[in-house]
Amino acid sequence: MRFMSFILGLFAAATAAQPAATGPVVRLDGYRVVRVEIESADDVETMLGFGADQWSHHIPVGGSADFMIAPEMVDALDGSGLVYEVAIENVQEAVDAENARLRGGDGGGARGWFADFKRLDEINDYMDVLAAGSPDIAEVVELGMSIQGRPVRGLRITNDAYGEAACKPSVLYNATQHAREWISPMVAMYAADRLLAGYGVDQAMTDLVDRTEILIVPVVNPDGYTYTWTTYRYWRKNRRNNGGGSYGVDLNRNWGYAWGNNNGSSGDKWSDIYRGTAPFSEPETQHLRDWSNSRPRLAAQVDLHSYGQWVLWPWGYTGSQPPYAQTFATLGNEIRQIILSVHNRSYTAGQAYTLLYPVSGGALDWFLGGADAINYTVELRGSDFVLPPNQIIPNGEEVFPALVHFAQWALANRSAPGDFNMDAKIDTLDVLSFLNAWNNNEPRGDFNGDGSINTHDVLAFLNAWNAGC
Repeated sequence: MRFMSFILGLFAAATAAQPAATGPVVRLDGYRVVRVEIESADDVETMLGFGADQWSHHIPVGGSADFMIAPEMVDALDGSGLVYEVAIENVQEAVDAENARLRGGDGGGARGWFADFKRLDEINDYMDVLAAGSPDIAEVVELGMSIQGRPVRGLRITNDAYGEAACKPSVLYNATQHAREWISPMVAMYAADRLLAGYGVDQAMTDLVDRTEILIVPVVNPDGYTYTWTTYRYWRKNRRNNGGGSYGVDLNRNWGYAWGNNNGSSGDKWSDIYRGTAPFSEPETQHLRDWSNSRPRLAAQVDLHSYGQWVLWPWGYTGSQPPYAQTFATLGNEIRQIILSVHNRSYTAGQAYTLLYPVSGGALDWFLGGADAINYTVELRGSDFVLPPNQIIPNGEEVFPALVHFAQWALANRSAPGDFNMDAKIDTLDVLSFLNAWNNNEPRGDFNGDGSINTHDVLAFLNAWNAGC
């Protein structure tokens, strides 16, 4: 893998201006993806010791995991005693087929913009189109520049003319921390497209946009994503020059909560899970952190990845129960069920560490431990990072209502406490709404949550109401 990283570094400068239609120049002829039965953590270490590229995000003991191996690794794998099957005989054939299809694009047809995967500039252009088409509720925001000077951009969706910004819960949906996961920016863009199309047409969607602030960042890692189109289709990290021919930090190991642990991250700059030199050493993670810290009421976050069909909640670095454990379990299973109800696609839901394997320094843990936001990692469809384009819209269709449900939960549970009617304002209407619920013994009348409805709830509400947003 060190030799491969050195070769990739040499290609970087030579291919910076290469048009995407020519396809990635790093070839993987004879590389295989093998599905290995994992009986212990030692089996994973054995594969990584061969220099295998771990494709499965999550590796349950007693299950199987996917690794890409070079042709010269086959004899070592055969001699290791590990049980495996070949999932992909020749990785390069899949890359070649994908690139041929992209070169011969049919213009979209009935599926329009979502007919096939899109380069970074096409994603940025479509964000501009969406914002221009809904200027009252959408704007493109530039969070900052990547390590190579590309903008990290997002689409902010809210009605600034409705209510007060400080009263509104903020929701963040971000994708493509890992460059090779091409389905994730497409699902993020599908969500943006559907949110804007529903405004003024669907009352629930209109209320959601009026009363919350939603930021969708489809490509957190613009340098790595561009590199997958021009040079190496399966590149994972960003494009920091680590020196000595090594490139890249795994952005999803660079977050500043439980950073530096060796269970689920690595201090080796050649590793695909290299965590960087310090927490938030990378500008890409800094930008998402800074936006999140700037919000007066950050409520919820989803990190879109691929592949494997998982709905995961914190913690990733430890098997201990997280705060809000019951909320995570209830809401996570609601998300799973909503996804299932659309196209009968079954996702597995659970705590990341307990269900699968450790991740240290991940966004999953920082958004809970560092920002007190309820958050999930959603691993999307696929059995490979190269996914047929006819999966884009179905994957968007099943995930979008789950994202809407999550934002509606944030509105109901993370609005300013005194904003009882959730209209993003603190006024006398909130008092009337509360008193109506209190007089009728509705569950919301138990404002202090002590299990009974009495004058203590009135005092608690009035204190929250006086505090404003």
